Amino acid sequence: MISIIIPTYNERENIKILIPKIFEVLESNSLKGNLIIVDDSSPDGTALEVERLKNKYPVERLKNKYPIELIKRKSKLGIGSAYIAGFKKALEEGADIIFEMDADLSHDPAKIPEFIKSLENSDIVLGSRYINGGRVEGWNIWRKTVSKGANKIAKLLLSLEAMDITSGYRAYKSKVLKVINLKGINSSGYAFQVELLFKAKQHGFRIKEIPITFVDRRHGKSKLSKIEIINFFILCFGLCIKRFTDRLQ
Repeated sequence: MISIIIPTYNERENIKILIPKIFEVLESNSLKGNLIIVDDSSPDGTALEVERLKNKYPVERLKNKYPIELIKRKSKLGIGSAYIAGFKKALEEGADIIFEMDADLSHDPAKIPEFIKSLENSDIVLGSRYINGGRVEGWNIWRKTVSKGANKIAKLLLSLEAMDITSGYRAYKSKVLKVINLKGINSSGYAFQVELLFKAKQHGFRIKEIPITFVDRRHGKSKLSKIEIINFFILCFGLCIKRFTDRLQ
């Protein structure tokens, strides 16, 4: 069974398009799984929209049983902790493969079967914007420069081989998330993606990339702030220092 974790904050207009798209892919490929939506008290009614979709797609209607589960949190606690909450729920329910996916329609659900196929000879699959065949649509020069620069600096500091280590579209074998100490993840924002990948590498897990087309959001505003960017670089330098001090011990 697969579980797809989708954190949300003010994603009402996007989530009502995304969820039916995911179900279409699951049904057409005879995949068993569920969606775990983690909502941080969105004031735009995202949680209400998810509840409506739960009624539209009841478990018994679907041959392979694709439930929608909603985790409602009391405040905006960050994307990292949202994913951890979703991971824990997925592991409790016995998921074999666990996905991360953005709610803003930037990640195409049609790639899900390719992720699963690629996991046959790897433990983590990243949807990459920066390998051959990958690309970004709708970003200005500033966003592209920040993203590529952040990836290059993090790769250099942490000796990670992947080209797109900040990608938020990825799939894990469940054993990865069972082995990694999720309570030991210190970052709650977007730096979470790098920290989790860094810890996975320390455990020797195999990482593979497949090309994706990242499309900028259709509705709503990006959650990436200057504070998030600063915290990202602080985390990378901190992990780099820890990597070298661990070697000295």
